[in-house]
Amino acid sequence: AVVSTQSTGASLYEARKDYTKAATHLSVIPLENSQRNYSKEYTTEMYLRIAHLFLQGCGPAQAELFLNRASLQMGPGTPPQLTVQYNLCYAKALDFRKKFMEAAKRYLELSLEPLLSSTKQTELLRNAVLCAIIAPAGLQRSRILASLCKDERSQNFLFSAMLNNTQLGHLITHDQVSLFEKELEEHQLEKLPNEMSILEAAVMEHNVLAISHIYMSIRLENLAYLLRVSRPQAEKVVGKMITEQRISGYIDQIDGVVFFESVSKPWDEHIDVVCNKVNNVIDVLLHHEPAFTKERLEAYKC
Repeated sequence: AVVSTQSTGASLYEARKDYTKAATHLSVIPLENSQRNYSKEYTTEMYLRIAHLFLQGCGPAQAELFLNRASLQMGPGTPPQLTVQYNLCYAKALDFRKKFMEAAKRYLELSLEPLLSSTKQTELLRNAVLCAIIAPAGLQRSRILASLCKDERSQNFLFSAMLNNTQLGHLITHDQVSLFEKELEEHQLEKLPNEMSILEAAVMEHNVLAISHIYMSIRLENLAYLLRVSRPQAEKVVGKMITEQRISGYIDQIDGVVFFESVSKPWDEHIDVVCNKVNNVIDVLLHHEPAFTKERLEAYKC
């Protein structure tokens, strides 16, 4: 009776697009601690529906709670459709948490999922492009942008010119930014502590990276002019990118000049690739054997 009542109420709220209330209605159902033994498949399906509704209602924190509960119910016998649904919700949760690089990778993988319709695949590819462009500039971003540009479907988007310019390392123009900005969701337009939007910060970092491929050195005032920001702001951004090893170079603060270095780091890139593959393996293990994997990670203090 409880399940029927709450499900009916949730469906009514969902029809009115009040997704948070719909999710809250379903979340009170005692799926695990009740006299009735629900199957793992049904429990997982319900948890994923709740997570999906919370994501639609812009409640990523609550969604993650139910995603974690769903993952504990999943295993080798989980139907493929539920696994796909979990991955869809997880990608969206990463997007909401502003982990745009990880979200872009997940979206791109899902855009090739045969269990999804071609319309859904295109939507996911679009999400991958949006997240990749607003992700922090650097090697990992360059790799995923290259993969997106190779996908012929990406050229059908209105903002394909910005995608191509970003991947080629060209300077991004104000007109391209204005067109692209209209495609972003509300959480992707939020302001950062420095009062810049996520998109503005991403474009500025990208343009710094592009400039580093054009100039061997540049005066800070000239860099600031190209970036359309103040000199202190330009210096701060370049300094941060150098510190994070996303560009190579140094700042001569006495003369006010930035020197860029073209350094090939094949060994570092190899380590980066290996680390990414290890992380992917851990993600798979967490998905299929969450309890065992968490226990081993804690044992190794990871």
